[in-house]
Amino acid sequence: MPQEKHSTVKDELKGRKSLEKWVPVLETEEDKRIVLQEAFDYRGDVTLILAGGEERVGYVFNREADAPEPYLEFIPRGSDDQQRILYKDISGVAFSGIDPAAGRSWENWVKRWNEKKKAAAEGRDIGNIEPQAMSLDDKDA
Repeated sequence: MPQEKHSTVKDELKGRKSLEKWVPVLETEEDKRIVLQEAFDYRGDVTLILAGGEERVGYVFNREADAPEPYLEFIPRGSDDQQRILYKDISGVAFSGIDPAAGRSWENWVKRWNEKKKAAAEGRDIGNIEPQAMSLDDKDA
């Protein structure tokens, strides 16, 4: 009797602080479901590798994992078109775009604020603690 493969994606996710530049290996259908959920939650672009080898870069804005034929909805980079792609047609995912919200949480801002207050009390200036504008084009990343 064949043994079921264990999902390594769950283990990989536990050790990651960011999904940027992650290219998970989809060994099981469970891996695919987990990674496509992460792609939906991700705030940057992803690259979808389709079964025929075609790559599509863009933003996942919706998914229906429990539909009779699970699918995600996707806006290709540089387009306003919305595309529906069936899970069964996806063979890989790469978190190829930068996450514009990475490191910009309230908790990180409070930490920087406290560091700035401490530095000021010591007579040091650590400069601006506000998040800096960033290019969302991963060519600049």
